[in-house]
Amino acid sequence: MKKIIVAIDGFSSCGKSTMAKNLAKAIGYSYIDSGAMYRAVTLYALQHGYFTSDVIDKESLQKAMNLIEITFHINPENGETDTYLNGVNVETDIRSLKVASKVSQIAAIDFVRHALVEKQQMLGQAKGIVMDGRDIGTVVFPDAELKIFLTASAEVRAQRRLDEMKAKGQEASFDEILDNVKQRDQMDMTRKESPLRKAPDAIELDNTYLTIPEQQDWLLQKFEQVIA
Repeated sequence: MKKIIVAIDGFSSCGKSTMAKNLAKAIGYSYIDSGAMYRAVTLYALQHGYFTSDVIDKESLQKAMNLIEITFHINPENGETDTYLNGVNVETDIRSLKVASKVSQIAAIDFVRHALVEKQQMLGQAKGIVMDGRDIGTVVFPDAELKIFLTASAEVRAQRRLDEMKAKGQEASFDEILDNVKQRDQMDMTRKESPLRKAPDAIELDNTYLTIPEQQDWLLQKFEQVIA
């Protein structure tokens, strides 16, 4: 059976990662969370004091990019893919609201995107991967055989993120998260470097009112149609 690249793009908190992880498990592909890579760089910048309020010390960050190693490893306890920053498991840290509030600024920086896109393309050379993000089908893998673009209402996405954070024992308010969702949408769509947009050949799915099993059935059907 031929191997392909599945690119899943869309707005924040649309469930891209859940959808991508589940598909990868179902079809035996590798899963790559590109958003986690940008979150890891954001966490590194926060840890090293590169933020002064909303101003980023880009010069220091650019010098540090070669020192930032991002890897993915399977967690033996739950079978999920965890993100490691320079050998340290940061999966919980990168999902915090503090990181979420800064990641769009980091993702808008050209040298950050260029470095991470190169890493992502190397990971996909052998195909047989499912990758989610903002520019996977438009920039990272414009020739991907299956492209999906996810969308959902801002309110539903905010509630999903709130539920996810509560499940991890993290405190946050719905209004605060909703504001963050809307701000990230605006920044992602208007940034100069690789803005969020639907690829012309992507299949759009509004999952506002869909359950996770319904989404998975839909995606698996699309996958099977492509590899048939």
